Amino acid sequence: MKRLRKPGILILLLIMATCAGAAEIKYAYKKGSTYSYRYTQSTSSKSKAFTVSTAESSPPVSYDFSVKSIDFQDGAFILDVGDKAATYRRYIRENGEIKGAPAEAGQGIPFFLTFPEGDWKVAEKRQVRKSLSLGNKDVMAIWSLLLKSVDNEKGLAEILFTANLSLPEDQLRQKGFSLKGRVVFNMLEGVIHQADWQTTYKFNFSNKAFAITRNLWVFEKQSSHTLAMTGIQE
Repeated sequence: MKRLRKPGILILLLIMATCAGAAEIKYAYKKGSTYSYRYTQSTSSKSKAFTVSTAESSPPVSYDFSVKSIDFQDGAFILDVGDKAATYRRYIRENGEIKGAPAEAGQGIPFFLTFPEGDWKVAEKRQVRKSLSLGNKDVMAIWSLLLKSVDNEKGLAEILFTANLSLPEDQLRQKGFSLKGRVVFNMLEGVIHQADWQTTYKFNFSNKAFAITRNLWVFEKQSSHTLAMTGIQE
């Protein structure tokens, strides 16, 4: 019997270590609670036409908004998102997938990140297909998510994410878009605690003649976004 104890203890420790290094990240909005956030955005751009280069930048712009949890029905949270000026309703599944949103949802409010379902191990990468709004168009993108760390004492999980998508282009026009960032998720409350992400858009217009390609115009825009929770009112 004594010989069997060590293997049993080792198996138990292995199971405990595996569970400690895994988490299920899902939203858990509490009915009747209001979650307050501050969103900040700053942009910069640069362009070059022939030999003339220009650069512009705008100071950070911030505004406050709230997410009010109305109810949970048919597998989705009913949320009212907005501020004093305007509010719209969204239906969000526990993994963050948008089940329904009115056309007037707008572009100003930050997105709800979609998480993979089930247990998620630390240092494990997952991929999620989700559309990304670019201007007035929705483009399907592949989101890569990495669970970087889990702090069980504080109830926080840090997640890194990137989005890859293809934009239409031809021999004269080349386009590129990239998105990357991080999210700190409050597992105790089941909501995003903080998020930071950056987007870069590039557009290159060139002229090709006699097998020689010349860049006529190049434009690049970078945007930095910050989302921070400022309070919870029950």
